[in-house]
Amino acid sequence: MSVLQEIISLNYQMIIQQIQACIRNKVISSGKDGVVLGLSGGLDSTVTAFLATKALGNDKVLALIMPDRRITPIQDIRDAKEVANMLNIEYKIIEIEPIHKAFMQNLKVDRLAEGNLRARIRMCILYYHANLLNRLVMGTSDRSEVLIGYFTKYGDGGVDFNPLTCLFKTQVKELARVIGVPERVIIKKSSPRLWLNQTAEDEIGLPYEIIDQILYLTFDKALPREEVAKRIGINLDGVIKILEMYEQTRHKRMPPDVCYLRLNYK
Repeated sequence: MSVLQEIISLNYQMIIQQIQACIRNKVISSGKDGVVLGLSGGLDSTVTAFLATKALGNDKVLALIMPDRRITPIQDIRDAKEVANMLNIEYKIIEIEPIHKAFMQNLKVDRLAEGNLRARIRMCILYYHANLLNRLVMGTSDRSEVLIGYFTKYGDGGVDFNPLTCLFKTQVKELARVIGVPERVIIKKSSPRLWLNQTAEDEIGLPYEIIDQILYLTFDKALPREEVAKRIGINLDGVIKILEMYEQTRHKRMPPDVCYLRLNYK
């Protein structure tokens, strides 16, 4: 069995049951009335919407579609609307372009900073609706993205809980097929849509099929990097790059640091 086949060979029906139970428990234990999530038309958010609807019922899930039409492909908006209609969940389309423009009237132009600003605008809108409706903000990040830090701190990383964070991207794809996600969404190139023509794999430099094998062999099998490269059949530089991304983004996975003081009260 290949490494990739080993990764995706899971009991997905059991995983579905566990995730649904987790979603229900999070909502009930917090005393909330449901969830709000960002629906982009991509794989992770679509799978999350499917699982939330199965867990809670369609009346307890609100999907927010938040395009910046200067960047967001029209097909992403159509796919997000199609998913919401398939699930019969409430959705709202909120254009973030004017909000972004208002910020940029007084800020320096920078592609990365502006991209992260878009993610943080979306986070603010999600929490506004969660506060309004007494709901939780449900994240959509998978394990691959979390481990390499491919998310915006206090952007798409700013959520109440993440139901997919135990699953690699390739596992989420397999799960998507099991629960009936449209194939067009499953095969779509992953992108946070923070700037024009951005795709995750182009930016990272490796496909998720390779990234997931590196992460699996490193963190689940505890193999040294040289052995990881040999097992996968890739250059050691690719392994080093992914593991450096993990190390350099540790701060994203940690709560805010605290300066601990020795207080001498009188």
